[in-house]
Amino acid sequence: MPLLIGVFVGVPVLTREHEQRTLLLAWSQDVSPQRWLWTRLALLGLFVAAVTSAVAGVSDHLERLQARVAPVSLFEYGPFLNTAMLPAVISLCWFAVGVALGAAIKRTLPAVFGVIVGFVGLTYLVRWRYPTLMEPLTAHRVIGGPGVGVLRDNALVVKGGMIDYGIDGPSGAFDASGRELTGVELQRLCPPDNGTGRTLACFVEHNLQQHLQYQPGSRIPEFHLIVAGGYLGLTALALLVVWWIVRRTDLSAG
Repeated sequence: MPLLIGVFVGVPVLTREHEQRTLLLAWSQDVSPQRWLWTRLALLGLFVAAVTSAVAGVSDHLERLQARVAPVSLFEYGPFLNTAMLPAVISLCWFAVGVALGAAIKRTLPAVFGVIVGFVGLTYLVRWRYPTLMEPLTAHRVIGGPGVGVLRDNALVVKGGMIDYGIDGPSGAFDASGRELTGVELQRLCPPDNGTGRTLACFVEHNLQQHLQYQPGSRIPEFHLIVAGGYLGLTALALLVVWWIVRRTDLSAG
């Protein structure tokens, strides 16, 4: 949704005026270019905000319902972006970025390409970095132990949880003294059982543990605010760029 809004709502705001050579007509009336710009942005922005807020409310409700019946954490990337008001904030951001790229490039297809590249790049950057926006907590968890312990209530595992067999490097499993076993040592101690359950029983027998870095589910609102603040900052920057470009546009060029 944010990408489509950036491409089909944001980009055409100024590229259409440039390509159809209607800027001179639009900006030579009684309304100044800046007022014309802010009026259009306000009307389209209100439309985008209204539609995406409704979608955000529905997606938040559906994600929370799914988390009740499925082993899904609301801190995972997909549910995280679909909850609270992030869908609306991100959509407004890409609307503003689409307008800015359209104003800078002045051609629809290159501006659309720029929005797509920027959207994909920033999406993957946020996905890579958002788990460490705050310092993760650490804990040791007994492998095969009862309950989920620190991973209850929508916690997010930042690092740890994977067990690697047969390698010279760390296996991700720790003995009772806190020493991390190598993959080779782990394979000798508890050989793989091909799904029979003996390996897990061996883990429990030797009191093997996993060292986890995690974000507790109680931090989800704070992470929402951090990510939303970043997108709002990008929105403000994009609007500032649009204002600066419009102010410097030569009307005689049409």
